[in-house]
Amino acid sequence: MTRDDELRLHAYLDGELGATESIEFERRLADDAELRKGLAELRAIGERIRSQARYHEAPPRLRERVLARVRRQEPRPRGRWIFWPTLATATALTAVLAWFTPALIRQTAGWEPRVDEVMDDHLRATLGAHWVDVASSDRHTVKPWLSAHLGFSPAVPDLSDQGFELIGGRLDVLDSRPVAALVYRHRQHMISVFVWPGEPAPAGGVTERRGYHLVRWGAGGLSYWAVSDLNENELRDFARLLSSRT
Repeated sequence: MTRDDELRLHAYLDGELGATESIEFERRLADDAELRKGLAELRAIGERIRSQARYHEAPPRLRERVLARVRRQEPRPRGRWIFWPTLATATALTAVLAWFTPALIRQTAGWEPRVDEVMDDHLRATLGAHWVDVASSDRHTVKPWLSAHLGFSPAVPDLSDQGFELIGGRLDVLDSRPVAALVYRHRQHMISVFVWPGEPAPAGGVTERRGYHLVRWGAGGLSYWAVSDLNENELRDFARLLSSRT
């Protein structure tokens, strides 16, 4: 494996490649066993770090030394000539924050990813064959794993009796935000269900892009977006079944 391959593996894992670059790299992964091995090793290292890393507070003596050093520093002179520019700057900053903060709050509360980004993410999983981080048909395995890694608890219904087999789940990122991705299979068709906390958008019709379909709904303070190459009616039926269990 070349040094360039190693760098691209890290960039791929960190989500730094664009959609086109990711698709091209995943095609290489499908054909290159050494690359796949390197990717698996990097993922294993990351998982060990997340599960085994320990964090320690600074000892009290270090805190006392830092505070003592700060106290010894000479205070900077504060003349009258500094006050008015500082006040003007603070006033301007307050005005800017007052203007933008409500908009930022609204944007966070009603955040949604772009439809094309969600479609591309499903396509990357299709071409790269990396569907799940936790592979299991048992919802009692998938749900706790996702909850432990994401800080929220998506519903993971068992729909096998209706012909939709649970494959597992994975961690994903949309617009720099962590989301859960549940994965189901219906015959030979894979379905990604992206879930994140937030104000659920009203249920809408089916969106179509490049032969893939997307349907969305909300329940229990979570937003659900399902993507698949299933036909429109089958994906709508799947969404109706899943939403009735969430």
